[in-house]
Amino acid sequence: MGAQAPAGDELSELGYQMLDRLDSVVEAMCRLVYRELPFYSEGDVTDVDLRRSVHDNLVPVLQSLSTSTPLNLEVARATGRERAEQSAPLPEVLRAFRIGFEHLWHDLVETARATGTVDDTILVDAATTVWRLAGECTDALAIAYRSTSTELAVRLEHRRLALLDALFLGSATDTTTLWEIAETLGVPLTGRFLIVVTTSAEPSADLDARLGRHGVHTTWRWRPDALTGLLSAGPGTAESVVLADLESGAAHDLGVSGLFEHLRDAPQALHDARIALTTLTHQGRKVVQYDTSPLAMLVSAAPAEAGRVTTAVFGGLLALGVHERATLLGTLRSWCANEGSTDRTALQLHCHSNTIRYRLRRIETLTERSLRNPQDLAEIVTALNALRVSPPGPGS
Repeated sequence: MGAQAPAGDELSELGYQMLDRLDSVVEAMCRLVYRELPFYSEGDVTDVDLRRSVHDNLVPVLQSLSTSTPLNLEVARATGRERAEQSAPLPEVLRAFRIGFEHLWHDLVETARATGTVDDTILVDAATTVWRLAGECTDALAIAYRSTSTELAVRLEHRRLALLDALFLGSATDTTTLWEIAETLGVPLTGRFLIVVTTSAEPSADLDARLGRHGVHTTWRWRPDALTGLLSAGPGTAESVVLADLESGAAHDLGVSGLFEHLRDAPQALHDARIALTTLTHQGRKVVQYDTSPLAMLVSAAPAEAGRVTTAVFGGLLALGVHERATLLGTLRSWCANEGSTDRTALQLHCHSNTIRYRLRRIETLTERSLRNPQDLAEIVTALNALRVSPPGPGS
């Protein structure tokens, strides 16, 4: 679909003259590109690569002018594919082509006037041909560039998802593969990481924006049962800040792992985040972080037994109405968090110390265990932790 030369022999002769001094034309075009487009002197396109590209793209244009044959666009397409693979900005590549064709036109005019090969009338007609060839070249290049960019993006996304799967499932264990995963995801191999799990289909844009403002890099992967996120926090970002962002920006329940420092620990962190997610039904919050205390981890390691533990210890307490049950369990949690101090628990819960004592005696009666007996207390605290893994049903 190339254009035909408008003036036959005269324009053909002009094309042949340009072919005879092709090297000097290529040299001049390269100088212009370097002068006008800093990308070509700073990017991945080498000097040899640029000269070869200019030469190879110029030859079919001059041959079309010389022989009045259709323009061969394969070189332009190949250039578009190559520049896409080099991540060269398409606007810069198209500008380089435009600079080249502008120089070609000016050189044709100067050659024609210097040699008297064609007159100005024929040159005016020739302008239509030259710029039609320019349009065909740039169109072919742009189409090939965009097609290749799409293919590369799809390939890169497939690779990113495959590497994320390998990371989360624990099949990537050697350092080389972990380095590759870190480089692909844009995170360090060692740093400060959290795993987040949610049953929502996708994270909210607001959540990613909140985290990003605090220097947290997020990478998400949808799996059949849940959406999993790898959060990489910078050294200056406090864990509490990340959790606050998650709490304020989450549109759905989130389970969060404990902080870990090496990507190889991601599978365990994912396991922990999943356990944390299961404890949300009775927490009254959207975000719960996995408890890394030894007792909590021990209970989490045997989730199937957690229900049996809570039933054995809290059977009478769990039979109460929802409000009274929640009040007693909340008091027990606060009392444990305050190291068994009745006064501090009362201050935290905004009630009188005698009210706290009454509630604790009520717990002792319902569980048939004494909070002053080390064995009984250990069983009560174990059951309290087991509730995080196996919360009571709404009607129990």
